[in-house]
Order: sequence, then C-alpha cells, then structure tokens
Amino acid sequence: MSETNPPGSLSDHLRPDGDHRLRVPDTSLLPGSEKAPPPAINLLNQAVRGAHDGIDRLADTVTPAVRKLGETVSAAEAALHAKTDQLRETGDEWVDSMRTTVRRNPLACLAVAVALGAVIARITR
Repeated sequence: MSETNPPGSLSDHLRPDGDHRLRVPDTSLLPGSEKAPPPAINLLNQAVRGAHDGIDRLADTVTPAVRKLGETVSAAEAALHAKTDQLRETGDEWVDSMRTTVRRNPLACLAVAVALGAVIARITR
C-alpha cells in the first residue's frame, strides 16, 4: 500500500541524499539571538548609519536655503499681484479716458478712426 503524506509533514523535509535530519533555519540575525551577526551585516549597518547621517547633514544645510527660496518666491508673488493690480487699474483708467474723449468729440474720433483704417489698409496691401 502506498502511503501519501499530507503537505507540510515530516517527509517533506527529508533530503534526497538520504540525510533524514530536519533543517533548522538560521536564526542568528533575529533580535535576541546570542550569535554575533556576520561582518557583512555590521558593514551594511555602518553604511546605512553613515548614509542616514549624511542625509541629515544635507537636510540641515539645505533647509535654510529652501526656506529663503520660499520667502523669495512669496515676495515675488506679492509683487507680481501688486503690479497686475496696478496695470489693471491703469488699463481701466485708459478705457475710461477714451470713453470720455469719444463722448466729448465723436466726429473727431470717427475721422481719426477712418484715417487710421486707411493707413492700415495701405500698409497691408
């Protein structure tokens, strides 16, 4: 009779070379293990700590420059908004001035418009 073993049973862990000892995973790197970690792990940990310290130093160095750049951008934005408002007011004043001029002198404005149209027509031919 052939006996089948369920998955995960002891026979799944038998090695094909006939060695019937169970393999135990290496727990030397788990927290609380008594074995010292291999030198490669120590080297990797030192590299990680060094990179972390370098990034912290870089962040400390760059932070004031980034803050100053943010303040400069904010000041430029405020100046741009102020200039935009000023130009809008100037444009509104010009439009009001032109309306007033056209209302006071409609025939003169019509003559200027016809003359300007004739000049533009001659140039574009």
